[in-house]
Amino acid sequence: MPETSHQSPEHVDARSARPAAPTPARRVACLVVRALREPQVAIREGRAILKGFWCRVWFAVRGVRFQAGRNLRIDGRLVIRGPGQVVFGDNVRVGMTVTPWTYTSDSLISVGNDSFINGTSFGCHREIRVGERAILGQARIMDTDFHSVEIDRHRPDAPVRVAPVVLEDNVWVAAQVGILPGTRIGQNSVVGFGAVCAGVFPANVIIAGNPAKVTRTLGR
Repeated sequence: MPETSHQSPEHVDARSARPAAPTPARRVACLVVRALREPQVAIREGRAILKGFWCRVWFAVRGVRFQAGRNLRIDGRLVIRGPGQVVFGDNVRVGMTVTPWTYTSDSLISVGNDSFINGTSFGCHREIRVGERAILGQARIMDTDFHSVEIDRHRPDAPVRVAPVVLEDNVWVAAQVGILPGTRIGQNSVVGFGAVCAGVFPANVIIAGNPAKVTRTLGR
């Protein structure tokens, strides 16, 4: 005789109760319904997607080393300069004027999926890496000092600091922030207005001040 299960409904595997993912046709239908209900939003989104497509074409024609995943949306301007590579993931949105500038052919600026970049300036000599779901305001992110800090800085061979910058997943960087060479911001952390960051900061914290320090831990 087979065993009878005595599991109560609340002990059923939650994965078996998850609804099935919507089909492509259903997703399209939902978009159409939303467009009919909110035409202004639909127009804005359509314009942003078209602008993203145009930027891909324009950069490709000019030989700019730019790659972007699906659904690039540009509400503002994307100004790319330099010989390095700029890589955006899927569903990246650009607001205001964003300037990813590189200074060597080996430079790499990468931005993860579902990120929003709003007026951010990048100065990259080696690598600036931004994780997924990031929110970046009008900050300045640099992996180089550009000039030597030594007294004899005008010498052609004066040493200039260069160190990669990493912003992990779900980081929010507010306006007027400076992210200096070698900085690493842990996932989910928030960098407050006007902070100047140098060094390694943990995950799940609020960072503020000049020099920037951890001011509070974020709960889940």
